[in-house]
Amino acid sequence: MTKKETDAIKEKLDSILFPRTKAKTFKITVRFGHHLSNNYKKAVELAQKNPTYQEEGQGEWKKHSATYTPDEVEELFQLFNLVHDWEDTEILVNHKKIPYGHQLWLPLMWFYRIK
Repeated sequence: MTKKETDAIKEKLDSILFPRTKAKTFKITVRFGHHLSNNYKKAVELAQKNPTYQEEGQGEWKKHSATYTPDEVEELFQLFNLVHDWEDTEILVNHKKIPYGHQLWLPLMWFYRIK
């Protein structure tokens, strides 16, 4: 495991064990499972490019996840466009499942695309 991967896992664990009232940075995690879509392979390849990429399970039950910061908004946008309409796609904000991830928090990230 690389140092970046280890740091990402440690940060995720810290955010769960020691929740703060203020987050250091705004992060969005896209989590999706196996899908029969032609975009599945491309989505997995895009997610794997992210240093925080993780996978759980096997075969049809495999779940993929990658976490993005505002600096990585273009990569997040590309991945989300591939998986947004899949039933099992989840959006986590700062590693937590909170209401309106798709409808509110993710569109807030798109403001970082404006240059």
